[in-house]
Parts: sequence; structure tokens; C-alpha cells
Amino acid sequence: MALIKPFNGIRYNQAKVGDLSAVVTPPYDVISPEEEEFYLQQHPNNIVRLILPRKKSSADNYSHAAELLRSWLNSGVLIREEKPCIYACIQEFELDGKTRQRLGITCLVRLEDFESKTILPHENILTKPLEDRLNLIRATRANFDSIFGLHSDGYIGEILKPFLARPPDASARDKDGVKCDLYCISDHGAIMAISETLAQKPILIADGHHRYSAALAYRNEMRTTYGGCASDAPYEFIMMTLVSLEDKGLVILPTHRLVRNVKDFNPESFLSQLSELFEVTKTPTKELEQTVSIIGKNRTAFGLYLGNANSYVIRIKPDVRPEKLIQSPGSDALKRLDVSILHSLILEKILGIGNQQFAAGTNVSYTRDIPNAMRLVDKGEYQAFFLINPTKVEEVKEIASTGERMPQKSTFFYPKLLTGMVLRVME
Repeated sequence: MALIKPFNGIRYNQAKVGDLSAVVTPPYDVISPEEEEFYLQQHPNNIVRLILPRKKSSADNYSHAAELLRSWLNSGVLIREEKPCIYACIQEFELDGKTRQRLGITCLVRLEDFESKTILPHENILTKPLEDRLNLIRATRANFDSIFGLHSDGYIGEILKPFLARPPDASARDKDGVKCDLYCISDHGAIMAISETLAQKPILIADGHHRYSAALAYRNEMRTTYGGCASDAPYEFIMMTLVSLEDKGLVILPTHRLVRNVKDFNPESFLSQLSELFEVTKTPTKELEQTVSIIGKNRTAFGLYLGNANSYVIRIKPDVRPEKLIQSPGSDALKRLDVSILHSLILEKILGIGNQQFAAGTNVSYTRDIPNAMRLVDKGEYQAFFLINPTKVEEVKEIASTGERMPQKSTFFYPKLLTGMVLRVME
């Protein structure tokens, strides 16, 4: 059973920092170096200084983050909530010409080993970012970025309705214009009703696999240090924002792949090899994204850009059964995912980019910016660009329920949660 509870959140003191839009960011792992510089210039107390700390003294980066956190707490830049709360979060955003809303609740969730099937992952993790987040927790004893979790009960919105009728306690906009309203809810009856409802449902991790795994590792270290498991110890819980799988504002966008450093890469030979399993059709570059999207509704299809306006739609042949061709362990459902087909039958089988290369980050980069990706191929910085359709919410739910994991960056839930609206410091 999932155990959730309220907590005394840490929030920015708006009397000191002013507009919260200047101090919040998306989660650490989607901030590019250029965006990091942007956020550093936004405000001296921007949360980026805690989630992506830079060394300012003889201390290491993580110790510096801890020092900075203490300084902001002591000076009143950050203040602790007087009562334990859960936090309702409404994000309003534009997509495809429509205004949408997504409701989440931020609370503490008891950490559970994945084997319990209470908390379900859906993506693989890498060692380096796991170690990075573990070091940050060790130094700061804090959760800055909230884990993004999904649950399967739409009734939570009904419980929250009376509390969402009043003005929000805090509001901010991200640099893409997504608005976030935060409501602090300390009502005991509402908290109990939400806790009891969610206790019956597993939680699927949408974003934050490395942070959750780091928190598990830290919990295990603390259990060893203190000689056992204290059920209410702060290290037994992590901050999560939970969204219903039935929420109409739940959106997954695609994350595309850029390829480089493939030895002796020859475009003509590559296209020939692709044609064994895929139908390859040259397509006007300006029509590539729309064509792939339309075809993808009924059959696995990718866009391929090789530079100098050489664009192709590659669609799997009707008689090809990926579940028979992919040799790695996994269910048929996992092997039929677009991202699995791309990774196993194209990147690994043809281009020789396997798990070791993915882990090292030497051959594949990820992007959502299609025009820029094409420019990078034109400039010769990358050899090929693969445009991919988004994974469906139903597919994520199916794979997670079996205990399997998708390749990294299989999903991009949009919009990202705003980091800095509420933090959690272990007491």
C-alpha cells in the first residue's frame, strides 16, 4: 500500500524574493547549460543554485548547496510552513492551440523497493546521475525537485474542489509561459480522505527515476547507520507530486534522437540496411514531422534526417514482427514500443550502438527541438537525426504494471513540474 502524508513544506518568502517566476526552474535533468546560465541571471536566490550547485569555495559542489540552503533558511529567504500540508498544484498551459490544465498534489510518499510493486518505475537509470543525486541528498538532507508520480484514481479532484475555489497561496510562470498555482491544504479531513484513497493504488513514476533510486539508496544507508527501520524516520519518505492517469491535462511529448561518432558511417549503406525491415520513403523535410505523426497512428514510423534536406520516412514493414527479432529480455508489449524498435533494430543492430554506448553517452543525444537538430546534422556535428512519435500513456501503464522498464528518455511528460514552488527538508 502506498503511504502518503502531509509535511511542513519549505517555500520562498515572497516578501524577500518578489515574483516567484524569477526563482523557479524545471527539474534539474532537463536544464541545458545555456538554460542554467539563464536561471543564474534571473535572481540571486534562483533554485538552480541548489539543484545544480557550483563550487564557490573550498567545499565541493554538494557541500556548497548545503551551505546555501542553510543560509537561505537562516536569512528568511526560505521559510517553513507552520502546519503540515499537502499542496495542490494546478498547471495551466497551451498546446496545439488549446488551453489545458493538470492537477497534482504534492505530499510525502513512503519509499518502497520496486519489488513491492507499490511504486512502479518505467525507465532504466544510469549510474552517473544516480550518484550525483545521492551525493546531493547526503549533503543537504533535502528534496528540491519533486518526483512526478501517476495514480489511477480520478476522485482526488472532487476532494480538492472546495480548497481550489479560493485564491492560490503562490503562483509562478515558467519561461515557456506555463502557469502554476499552488494551494496549501492543512485540513485534516481532506488529507485523510486523499491518503485513504491513494493507499489502494500503486504509484507509477513518470519523472524522477534517478532521484527516487537515490532516495532509496540514502534510506538504506540511514537504516544501516541507525541499525534498522524506523517507520516515521524522515529518510523513509520522499516528496512526490501525484497526478491522475485520467487527468485530461496529462500529456506525453516525444524525445528525439541525434546520432554521432558511428565509425565508417555511410548514408547510402545505412539506407540499404534499413530497407530490409523498413519501407524507406524520401520525404520533403518540411512535411517530415506531420507525415510521421499521421503514419504513427497505425504503424511504427520514424523520421530520418541525414543532412542537406535529405529526409526520409521509415515505417516498419507489415510482415515484420519486432517481438520475434529483438533478442533482449522483455515482453512482447515492451518490444513493440516505437522506442524499443528504434533502439534495438536500428541503433543497435545496424549502427552498433548498444547498452555500453548508451550508458557512456558517446553516440546518442536527446532533443525535442527538431529544427535545431537538423541544423546540427547539417553542420556535421551529428550524422543522423531520428524523429520519433510519443509513447502513449496506456503503453507506459502497461509496461510499468509488468515490472519492466523502457529505454531511457522514452517519455517526456509535459509540462514539467516547477522546481521551487515547495521544497522539503528532512527534520
